[in-house]
Amino acid sequence: MEKTVRIGVFGCRRGKTYIKALRLGKIRGARVTALCDRDPERMEKCAEYCYRGRLAPARYTDAEEFFSSGKFDAVILCNYFHQHAEYAVRALRSGIHVLSETMAAATLSDAAFLCEAAEQSRAVYMMAENYPYTRGNFELRRLYREGTLGKLLFAEGEYIHPMNPKDNAEISVKDENGYYHWRKYLPVTYYSSHSLAPLIFMTGEMPKRVVAMSAADDPAHAAEYGRLKPDAVGVMLVTTDKGAVMRINGSSYMGIRGNWYRLGCVRGGAETVRGDQAQVRVGYNSWTIPEGTEQVRTYEAVWPDGAEGAENCGHGGGDWWVMKKFIDAVRGKDDPFPDVYTAAAMSAVGILGYRSILNGNIPYDIPDFRDPAAREALKDDRQSPFPPDKTF
Repeated sequence: MEKTVRIGVFGCRRGKTYIKALRLGKIRGARVTALCDRDPERMEKCAEYCYRGRLAPARYTDAEEFFSSGKFDAVILCNYFHQHAEYAVRALRSGIHVLSETMAAATLSDAAFLCEAAEQSRAVYMMAENYPYTRGNFELRRLYREGTLGKLLFAEGEYIHPMNPKDNAEISVKDENGYYHWRKYLPVTYYSSHSLAPLIFMTGEMPKRVVAMSAADDPAHAAEYGRLKPDAVGVMLVTTDKGAVMRINGSSYMGIRGNWYRLGCVRGGAETVRGDQAQVRVGYNSWTIPEGTEQVRTYEAVWPDGAEGAENCGHGGGDWWVMKKFIDAVRGKDDPFPDVYTAAAMSAVGILGYRSILNGNIPYDIPDFRDPAAREALKDDRQSPFPPDKTF
């Protein structure tokens, strides 16, 4: 009988979602045994949600005590956006498996040290990127890999997430160090994984170069919103290792909320239907229609086998898939996606996309994070829009 994977959750606001995936999604072989959060009341509510008083997890408000407790084999990092790499490196060096919320790293230095730590550890690293794992995106992956669409030429990925200014202000107040919440400092390119990761998942192609442009917020709206950064929308063009071009955006907060993905290939294309993550539209050139196939059709995608628990969980079922994939990877039954190299590359797209904007929209090459020499050259690159605080 396989040993139960003991899980520690670092940050209970977002962490509760993964606990829900374990419970409602009926993912076997894992149990939450430790929680850590600065807010004791939030942590207590999360602990109650875990097991309703049975097998209650240990609780910590101090990160040092949490990580040195020995209470867990794997940790889910749900701390602040720009502080994941620091704790991931610490966990990996201690042999603790890591599931890290997005993004993986806030600086190129962080990304380099993260990849090095993962290589030197027996523990598994996976980034908790959930948007590849919707029904529609699974189907686009299947369609592309069956080969009838032909070579990828271009792809598009969108993540649009408007937020009420009042709601944003409530979670973006200053902390005890006098710094605003990370959302106040976040450049729009940085949160690139929701638009980029599904395209990598579908095609297997990796980013090699990025160039970016941004549009500023309306001054009156920016004043109401209280943003410390003026950019409202960021668009990036990414070339891949196989010569395709991908258009993606970061955490754009203007427009109709939703996600949308498209693959444009030599023989045809496929896309999700806007507003419905389960609907897919596929079509072929009039001269390249496979025998017995309609030229264009729209239909509802179905889950791959064994996804019965996904419908009960958030982000179109993606939260369930993330937990399942991670537990299977820890047990050696599956490869993690995104793995550490993919996670580092996606972080670099956001970081260097922002530099492209700051420096007249010039292109930047994405480092090869598998290359130790390339990583070594990045270890002093700590340029960051975020303050150097140590909160979690």
